[in-house]
Amino acid sequence: MKLRTWGLLIILVAIVLACGGGDDEEPIPPLDPELGKSYFFLQQGKYREYNVYEIRYYAVDISDTFTYQLREEVGEPFSSGGQVSHIMNRYVRDDDTQPWELDSVWSARIEGDKAISVENNIPFVKMTFPADISRTWDRNLLNSREAQVTSMLNFDSNFTVGLNTFLETAEIEISNDEDGITFRDIRREVYRDSIGLIYKFYDQVKLCSRQECLGQQIVESGRLYREELYAHGKIDEED
Repeated sequence: MKLRTWGLLIILVAIVLACGGGDDEEPIPPLDPELGKSYFFLQQGKYREYNVYEIRYYAVDISDTFTYQLREEVGEPFSSGGQVSHIMNRYVRDDDTQPWELDSVWSARIEGDKAISVENNIPFVKMTFPADISRTWDRNLLNSREAQVTSMLNFDSNFTVGLNTFLETAEIEISNDEDGITFRDIRREVYRDSIGLIYKFYDQVKLCSRQECLGQQIVESGRLYREELYAHGKIDEED
């Protein structure tokens, strides 16, 4: 009996040692909580300039097409409700032969694990940190609109805008929803480390669902908007 007992004990020890063989591997470290914050770039004096293409649809076969340039400047910080935000001055012009004219003033901040942009007095959660493609969040968490599940499609990857390929980008998918019959809602934004937003694409339209045009992808109302970065830098370093 003693020999049998010792034999069973030896077998049990061997099983335990075999099961614990993977304990020598280094555990996966947690993500740095600051990861991704430099993509939502809020350095005072930074500017970004974009080429904008926009179509506004009013009815079937009735629309306006606009091409213009947009400039965004990160202004001085200010404190409100215990949070530090930056003024975002936004200018527009038809093309580079025209002077910039002030169009609107937004604000932006990083609050804890959220990047927040206040656009025409409506706050949106643009990103959450640490950046992780497995995470989702509600873009409309801080406003009264219907919840909008948002996710990060890619992080620290390449993205091409026009003739330029940017490294270290984060691609955000706001919506990728369409039924092919009544509506289309496709929205994405791309941010580059130490630059900020480099690309925005919004295609939010209602499709004609009357019998004569049902299923033909004919736009009845809505907007298509594309914004592409073409220049960026520091205001005090401009020629």
